[in-house]
Amino acid sequence: MDNKAFYSAFNRSADLLQMSARNFAGNMEDARELYQETAFQISRQKENVEDSIGFREWAIGTMRSIFITSLRKKKHLLKQAPSAEPVNKPTAGLENILARVEELEEAYRVPFWNHFMGLSDQDIARHTGLPVETVQGRIRTARQQLKAIWTEPAVA
Repeated sequence: MDNKAFYSAFNRSADLLQMSARNFAGNMEDARELYQETAFQISRQKENVEDSIGFREWAIGTMRSIFITSLRKKKHLLKQAPSAEPVNKPTAGLENILARVEELEEAYRVPFWNHFMGLSDQDIARHTGLPVETVQGRIRTARQQLKAIWTEPAVA
């Protein structure tokens, strides 16, 4: 099938493909993504279709295969995902971080908090009266301590 005949057949089938994508996917965003992926795949494989008569069936069959493959991938990803809730949930993220920072000793918490708020190491050194190297070391140590206590439950 030449390009002109292919794109003519595709344009005639576009509404049917979009409707089929909505039926397969269930929501508009997934349907749009499925339609785009199908359009990409069938445009890459346009040499495989011989005539425009069987184009719709071939395109919908391709869409069905893409949809089934994406379902399998999602199912596989869900099986591999950890069963515990993620620590960085948006609703509890800031409170969790603040609770963890509060668990640090004051000597490490103050430089780390100032660094977290965007102050430069030199400004923190001037503010605390410590050498810049000490400030950098305490920030690094605070990060290491936060990594170590991150898996422990927060003290509320």
